[in-house]
Amino acid sequence: MGTGCEETGVKGSVEMDGERDHRGWMALGLIAVLTVVRLWVCSQFELIGDEAYYWRWSRHLDWCYYSKGPLVAWTIWLGTQIFGDTVLGIRFFSVGLGSGTLLLLYRLTRRVFSPRVAWWTLIMAACTPLFVIGSLLMTIDPIFIFFWLAAATSFWQAKDSDRVGPWVLTGALVGIGMLAKYTNVALLPSFALFLAWTKPYRVHLRRPTFWLMCLAALLFLTPVLWWNARHEWITLVHLQERGALDQAWRFSASEFLEYLGAQVAVYTPFFLVGILFSLIHGGVRRQAPVAYRFLASLVLPLLGLYTLLALNDAGEANWTAPAIMSGLPLLAAAWLRLADRHRGARVVAAGALPLAGLAALLILIAPAVRIPKVDGLLYRVRGWKDLATQVERIQKEEALTFVIGGDYQCASLMTFYREGHPDAYIPHRPGIQNQYSFWPTYGPERAGQDAIYLSRHDRVPDELRTQFGQIEPARKVWRHWKGRPVKPYYLFACRGLHLTTE
Repeated sequence: MGTGCEETGVKGSVEMDGERDHRGWMALGLIAVLTVVRLWVCSQFELIGDEAYYWRWSRHLDWCYYSKGPLVAWTIWLGTQIFGDTVLGIRFFSVGLGSGTLLLLYRLTRRVFSPRVAWWTLIMAACTPLFVIGSLLMTIDPIFIFFWLAAATSFWQAKDSDRVGPWVLTGALVGIGMLAKYTNVALLPSFALFLAWTKPYRVHLRRPTFWLMCLAALLFLTPVLWWNARHEWITLVHLQERGALDQAWRFSASEFLEYLGAQVAVYTPFFLVGILFSLIHGGVRRQAPVAYRFLASLVLPLLGLYTLLALNDAGEANWTAPAIMSGLPLLAAAWLRLADRHRGARVVAAGALPLAGLAALLILIAPAVRIPKVDGLLYRVRGWKDLATQVERIQKEEALTFVIGGDYQCASLMTFYREGHPDAYIPHRPGIQNQYSFWPTYGPERAGQDAIYLSRHDRVPDELRTQFGQIEPARKVWRHWKGRPVKPYYLFACRGLHLTTE
């Protein structure tokens, strides 16, 4: 089974073999340079709270966790086995997966369109703010998006085959991605939409290969379901809360406007509006119908779902990332087609792309160097080591035995940045709060001991007041970066743990 070149290509975009090779080497060179730069930059600035939190997961390997599957913890564990419990060890695979994502995107676009479209898609991806940030930070996103594109690339090949192997491989890639972020399951309805939408491939919906692909993907959820069955199905509860699905539906104009503003900020107006334009413009749809339907099927379901949810709750800006990444090839194909015919399209791109590239460069290097008027935006990644040093000093001076952080991010960062990585805790409360609720907390063995409580707020939660005999007044300290104050925190000496926690 196959499609003719008139359906998959874009007129005027087929190059000579030598030009194809030339662009391929250019793409590899660009990705290699970006990889080297990112490896240097990622080791030059401190962890953010979520990275430290996932690092703590990696010290408690499991089949699932409170809010996510296990893949981010396993990935960080592997990186720290190579480079130790260091910033580079935690982020190494984020850089590698980011480079792999660019390579997959280039390869997929080259197959569905042409080397020319693939090259410009690669440039756009390298200039998209969210993807620049995502290639530096070790969160679930670099893993998730890598496997999203890997599965999409595999499916593009499998659709022309009746053999079971390519379909099962595609399902496995979907399933592995789900172990990073459950949203990867959206690929299955996206693939089904493409097959139903594209007559030559519709027959796959009646063949076992497609359903074996779905089964292979869903089998990867077995450890997740097993873990949740033993832990009150807490992940399902968390996902409902994250999407505000546990509350009555209401239309909120402010939430929707916040969602739109966040999308513009993390993708730039040029890319976001350009992708939407490419979806409704008829040029690519007419000249490359199969490619158009395939990419549109990757974009529309997920983007439509989160846009609908945003009418009630804005959610997070990065939730739409795989849809936007999948739309970049459509944008490149539509823009090149217009640029070949209209001078205005070339002028717009000549202005927008350099601005996006400059923004991407600033985002890439800003965490590692001091840039006036940008420092204030980077408070999340600066001063944690300094704060941990102050906490250690006060611990010794006041003979405080252990540390309690005001939230899971603070506790995780204090665990990472204190010498020897001793565990910090969060306030013990009934019920399941986050992953800390599944780990040992301060308990009877610490009866009579004193603790230091670290918080962004100048008040102590009621739970601590019942658990300790005395809590001394707050001491205000600042996180510092290169001698400059970044953000204030409050330290409380909590004396005499007397309430046993179970």
